[in-house]
Amino acid sequence: MPDSVRADIKSRIVALMVVAPACSILIVAVLYLLLRPLIPNSIAIHVGPDGVGYGSPLLLIAVASGIAAVVFAIGGATTREFFKDGHWFQTQKSIAVGVMALGYGVIGVALATILSNLNVDPEAISGNSVGMGLLGFIFLFIVAASVYVVLFPKAGIEPMNTSYR
Repeated sequence: MPDSVRADIKSRIVALMVVAPACSILIVAVLYLLLRPLIPNSIAIHVGPDGVGYGSPLLLIAVASGIAAVVFAIGGATTREFFKDGHWFQTQKSIAVGVMALGYGVIGVALATILSNLNVDPEAISGNSVGMGLLGFIFLFIVAASVYVVLFPKAGIEPMNTSYR
């Protein structure tokens, strides 16, 4: 692979694996800080057979951001290893895309929870924010997976071992 192509791929990977994830976590934090006065002190964070569980929105945002950061770090390390190995096959690309999309899905939970709790009466809190968080997860997961499939290098076809002994 020519050095110019390798440099282009490396700069694109740095943007996709470091800059974009860091910016997404920063956006969640800034959005939460800006909208904090409009969010109740206690929000629905769990819905189960025992009813609705409530908790701190700050704790939800902090945990979601922490989980996303860990997932992004795992995705970055994994992808780096794939490039160091010098090959990029369908399996490796699928793993990298899936892990990175998972991180953005967690960011989607945080964003949807923030937005679904704006101007909600603290006395009339329902479990709707949990459902919206799940929709946020699904939406951002699909969008991120689609973007990373297009922007990651094209995957090669894995050679099949046809020698049977």
